[in-house]
Amino acid sequence: METFEALVLRKSSYGEADLLVTLFSRELGKFRALAKNAKKSRKRFGGRLDFFNRLEIDVALNKRKFNLVGDVTLKESYREIAGSVDSFTVATRVLETLDFLIPEQEPASELFDLAAETLGLLSGKREPYSVFLVFLLRALTLCGYRPDLRFDPQKETAGFDVENGRLGNPEKTRGKRNVYPFHMDIMRRPEIMEANPEKVKNNIRILTRYAEYRVGKPLGKTAT
Repeated sequence: METFEALVLRKSSYGEADLLVTLFSRELGKFRALAKNAKKSRKRFGGRLDFFNRLEIDVALNKRKFNLVGDVTLKESYREIAGSVDSFTVATRVLETLDFLIPEQEPASELFDLAAETLGLLSGKREPYSVFLVFLLRALTLCGYRPDLRFDPQKETAGFDVENGRLGNPEKTRGKRNVYPFHMDIMRRPEIMEANPEKVKNNIRILTRYAEYRVGKPLGKTAT
């Protein structure tokens, strides 16, 4: 058995009693493991194998068959996230984005720390969409997809080209394929993000399109 700190990214039934969980750890990155009898044994797992829990988990690694989940200890619960519909929606999207961006079994210590930090902020009742925009930019950077957001500091809006990840003059790029208006004013002044949720959501949509272009598949189509 090896021990990892982990977050649950995804889980599904496997047979009548087992759960197949996709875990994200600092040491091993993303990997799948089978929790035998997890749906019936409340004593052994006690609901700990749930989203928004930071776990210490024993795993028997197996190259030929499923990795197997052993003991699971709850290190921290971000349960307050469930108290807000927006925070819950965004936190779920954080996990989906991690699952989408991260390849199988590559160490990702900085990305794990970012994920835990982001869930902590959402649990602390911070404005969720602003938290997610910052998370998305940092996650893209850590995964090697950093967009180029350099542009004229006098302009409030720029044209973001999804295919090359760069900003351009909105007058010159208007109407071009895969170029969308991107709000630079909130990116330069993070303190006004919370007062402009629609601008924040617009930038999230555009950066999500950019991530999908770079990864080569739509978000939500992660491997099962």
